[in-house]
This record gives sequence, structure tokens and C-alpha cells, in this order.
Amino acid sequence: MTDHWPQLPTGVPLTGGYEIGFCYCTAGVTEGYAVKVGTHATGKVPVTVSAGVGDGIGIVLKTETAGNYAPVLFYGAIKLDTSSNVTIGDIVMGASGGATVMKPTFITTSPATLLLKAFGSNSYLLGMAMQTATSGDEIVVLVGKVL
Repeated sequence: MTDHWPQLPTGVPLTGGYEIGFCYCTAGVTEGYAVKVGTHATGKVPVTVSAGVGDGIGIVLKTETAGNYAPVLFYGAIKLDTSSNVTIGDIVMGASGGATVMKPTFITTSPATLLLKAFGSNSYLLGMAMQTATSGDEIVVLVGKVL
């Protein structure tokens, strides 16, 4: 594994200018992992563990148990682990289990159209790779900026 930004701990936002929301945990979550929308909770923004490929909507910044609130990064630069080869500028999505990010798979339907391959009805893009890496490396990802 190569750490492409060794001066920054994994799972910590890189700079100011990020968007963080405090979300209600409908299940326990782990710091630095992608989270997905949780089950409905009146008056709360629910999140839960990102279990499948492409269902992550943000990165949780603190390990927390069900029933508590945790800060979730929805926009900003953060260092994350990769589970596929990525090139700087590639869009990335959460991998299975939420611990890593991966380059999504696209399908071509015409010469001018690329469609994101749906992974069990989940196909949320998490961010953009700010560094080139091989699977297992740590890189800076700009969460929330994909188009």
C-alpha cells in the first residue's frame, strides 16, 4: 500500500470549505467509512452503514453507535483507501462495506452516452480522485464534486 499524502491521517478532512452534517445513526458506523441513507426517523437525517457498492452518500467522521449522532462529510477533500486502480480526475464510489472507494463501471449505450452500471439499484457517485493510485493505496478524494 502506498500513502500518496502521508502528512494527512486517513479519514480526516484536508482543508476548510467542507460541508459536514450531523446525522442520526440508525446503526453503528465507523470513522472514515462511507454511509448511506438510513431508515426513516421523524425530524432526523438518518444514516447507516454503507454495505453495497455505490450506496454511499458521505463519509462518517466519528465512530458512533446506533441512536447517536455522528458528523458526516458531504463535501470536501479527505484521504480514503482505494479498492481499485484509479487515475487522478476519475470519479469514485463507495465499495462494498464502505471502507474503501473504487472506480465505477460504465456501460456504453451509444457512441455519445455512458451510463453508470447500477449495483443492485445503487449507483451513487461519492467524489473525484485527486491522485492516481493502485488498489489498496490511500489517496485524497474530493467528496461531493463529481459532475
